[in-house]
Amino acid sequence: MKMKITLFSALLLMISFVGCSKDDPSINATRLRIKLTDAPVLLVSEFNVDIQKIEISTTDNTNSDEQWTTLDFKGGIYNVLPLSNGKSKQIVDQYFPSGVLRKMKITFGDNSKIKTTDGEKILIPDPEIKDGIVVDVHDNLYANYITSIMIDINAALSFYESNGNYFFKPVLRVFPETFGGSLKGYALPVEAEPVVKIVQDKDTLFTIPEKSDGMFQFKGLKEGEWEILVFPASNTGYRDTLFTDSVFTGKTRELKSKIILKK
Repeated sequence: MKMKITLFSALLLMISFVGCSKDDPSINATRLRIKLTDAPVLLVSEFNVDIQKIEISTTDNTNSDEQWTTLDFKGGIYNVLPLSNGKSKQIVDQYFPSGVLRKMKITFGDNSKIKTTDGEKILIPDPEIKDGIVVDVHDNLYANYITSIMIDINAALSFYESNGNYFFKPVLRVFPETFGGSLKGYALPVEAEPVVKIVQDKDTLFTIPEKSDGMFQFKGLKEGEWEILVFPASNTGYRDTLFTDSVFTGKTRELKSKIILKK
């Protein structure tokens, strides 16, 4: 009798475990996180981006047909300007079946705005982004791992003015947080209002160093040599400086010497 009860209890436990496994989305799944980051822009104090929907295409393996899935994201308006120099904002955190992430589609709303010294400007979506923007990603979604994907919006290149109207046409990169390497340094003095520009082949990125200490950082960089240009605001009397340095995959290249602009 005792043996029958023990076997019955074990059977109940097994059924319970199987049931919980079916209901628990984290079992054999990846934890997918989507984060926003930004390259800042001069003369704009806020850049509020209206994101309405995020979809991703995945495959079970490298050869199967891709499937599109809408992520658990309710939409929102985000001021991306503070999200520079290594900072980011997480907007999606959900469990997702393991597989291969191929592409991401981002659909924008009609309420993106910028704030300048002349006040707030409504950004009219460019006709080309009406149906969203599709970007190649290519990353593996491993079971029981956290996968973080960065959406890096280049604010300086993402809007334009025409006939008195301002239009929104986002220029962005989408990449795994672990992709490539990073470059970190300090550009001073703060009074020079420096801007850092880095170039490799067709890739050109900008950032504005932190006003508190001059720190700047770029993430998701391709391995290799980068040209680094630091230039001041035109009315400060300081001079540009130009040099090269190398970035390596999986590492943060921290410039040993602070970049000091001179008059």
